[in-house]
Amino acid sequence: MTDTKPLLIAGATGYGRWPANSLEGALRCLALPNDGIEIDVQITSDGHVVAHHDYRLSRDHARLDGEWLPEAGAPLKTLTLEALQSYDIGRLRPDSAYALRYPDREDMDGVRIPTLRSLLQALKATPGAARMIYVEIKTDPQNPEDAPEPGRIVDAVFADLEAEDYVEHAKIIAFDWQVLRLSTERWPRIKTAHLTIPASLSSKPAQEGPSPWRDGYDSADHGGSDLAAIKAHGGMEWSPYFTDVTPRTMAEAEALGLLVGPWGLSAGDDIRRMAELGVYSSTVSGADWGD
Repeated sequence: MTDTKPLLIAGATGYGRWPANSLEGALRCLALPNDGIEIDVQITSDGHVVAHHDYRLSRDHARLDGEWLPEAGAPLKTLTLEALQSYDIGRLRPDSAYALRYPDREDMDGVRIPTLRSLLQALKATPGAARMIYVEIKTDPQNPEDAPEPGRIVDAVFADLEAEDYVEHAKIIAFDWQVLRLSTERWPRIKTAHLTIPASLSSKPAQEGPSPWRDGYDSADHGGSDLAAIKAHGGMEWSPYFTDVTPRTMAEAEALGLLVGPWGLSAGDDIRRMAELGVYSSTVSGADWGD
């Protein structure tokens, strides 16, 4: 436990209030008193790192020439940056599950998927102390067909961070722990966080045997503890869904010397409860972000 105020990070550039993973959302977040932004990243066919969560454009999030997509688009990794930025992601399809979940979200027109470098430049132009950027590198060891190749996207992310001189203010986060190993091999001082998700929230089918997401450090080999597996993998921070943060797991993290940085927060009461438990940072999205 600590009395230090946790860092407050705007998840997916204020997802739930503004278009997710957008420059427009990032600028609005950076106008508020927070400690940084979190983004998800993919890579285009011509090697540009871009901020986007899904491996394909969603029919509920993307329009081309003003028309909603009739179905999910091609994998982002097969599109050039120019082709990708022809799509408008500023609105949600009316009556879609996302639109119903976030009825107060500010919709916009003309919002394009931004590059990592454009977001880094916005961070650098923000007055005051440098803000953090949490970069979730999206890969999928279970279904790699649509997802970026881990080594390629890690190299591209670091090339952008180095080009913008922002490595010291970045943190690499990932559910695929091989991404974190590759990142520390590329830049040993980089800050990282090992993401975990409760089975009840995972969209991936359970597999028999060791998890392909754990880079050979399955919790079953470490007393059934995700935290012990993270420590053995060389981790410095556990980043769970916030409901997994309890006095017991906080005590285990402290005993292992791990920071705790939960994600998925949207309600003010939950944010305050995480602060009382002593987390290092909270990644916040949804209607109550910033309250």
